Amino acid sequence: MKILQFTLTCPFPPLSGGEIRSAANARALSALGEVLTVSFAGSPTQTSLPNVKHLVIESARRNGTWQSHRPHPTMRIMPADELAEASALWRAFAPDLVVIENIVLAQLLDLAPRHGARVVIDLHDIDSKTVADGITGLPVLKRLRNLRENRRRIELARDADRHAAAVADQVWVCSQIDRALLSALGPAGDVRVIANPIPDESVLSLPVTSRRYEALRLCFVGHLGYFPNIDAVKQIGRRMAPRLAASGHDWSITIAGKTPDDLVRRVCAEHDLRLVENPERLPDLLASAGYAPIPLRYGGGTRIKALEAMAAGLVVCATEKAVEGLGLQAGRHFLAARDAGELAAKILALAARPEAAAEMAAAGRAFVRERHSSAAIGREILQAAADLMARRPD
Repeated sequence: MKILQFTLTCPFPPLSGGEIRSAANARALSALGEVLTVSFAGSPTQTSLPNVKHLVIESARRNGTWQSHRPHPTMRIMPADELAEASALWRAFAPDLVVIENIVLAQLLDLAPRHGARVVIDLHDIDSKTVADGITGLPVLKRLRNLRENRRRIELARDADRHAAAVADQVWVCSQIDRALLSALGPAGDVRVIANPIPDESVLSLPVTSRRYEALRLCFVGHLGYFPNIDAVKQIGRRMAPRLAASGHDWSITIAGKTPDDLVRRVCAEHDLRLVENPERLPDLLASAGYAPIPLRYGGGTRIKALEAMAAGLVVCATEKAVEGLGLQAGRHFLAARDAGELAAKILALAARPEAAAEMAAAGRAFVRERHSSAAIGREILQAAADLMARRPD
């Protein structure tokens, strides 16, 4: 069996949330046969996965980066040369199955009638919801000033999600919540829940002992150019750091991730947060902390940063949005609060009971080990692919 996988950025090595999911998908699909991963950014690279090769759409590299002032809120509108090169690769490889990673590349669905093959689109998030949440979070005057444009952007994003769900042979989503969000937009066919992975399973061996949770060592990890994470860092700096500082206890907060936005840099500098750009070894950073603050207010999908932290034995301290769709139990698997200020207060209280913190960390790790390991996700993907390939053509 031959599988063609399209990704926006090269997922080898997997550094951001989308790349981590795409790499896990490639790993699982390689059990079915030969996988060719084709990206629109990055460089051709050797992967450590058997049966997986990687190429780059060269015309996309010549055309430059996907600019922030783009004509569509969620999709990459591809120039003719990029579409022609993708089409030629599809025709030459002659895959049995094509997996398109994320709505950003949904324009590639239009190539399917020309070349055949069963086509899956993996919606890492329900991006139309993320767009709507971002607009809702704008200051009122700014939102009203651009009311017509904001409505147009939301409807464009929803149309893209609707079209993908209607055209693809199968749709993958991260959670039952995302499945419900997609169904609410319009008719959807074969929608499968494929859980997000633990990024690096080596962190499962990090120690979970009460001593680790006595100190106020906090670590937030995420793509620092993604607006929900930028907002979370702002909340950590402006609402968490002052409360920890006022407690009189020794404390530190590390902010780590790719391509930090200028606002992230400014918040870190103003509030004495340690910024680690493009970290090479996340396990080392995670091992040096006991708590993972995730005060998300926006975004979709299921949060790989929460899975990663729980696998590493950190106590995840999160808003409801941050763990949405994971099925975690507040007070058992994670420390819950309504906002960043309340999270700071609860972290201070839990740090006074390190044995209880260790119990929560152990419960969180057990949860993600059972549901988000590579073995568990591999079973989900292989079953979804088997069902799709066995289905008679429409």
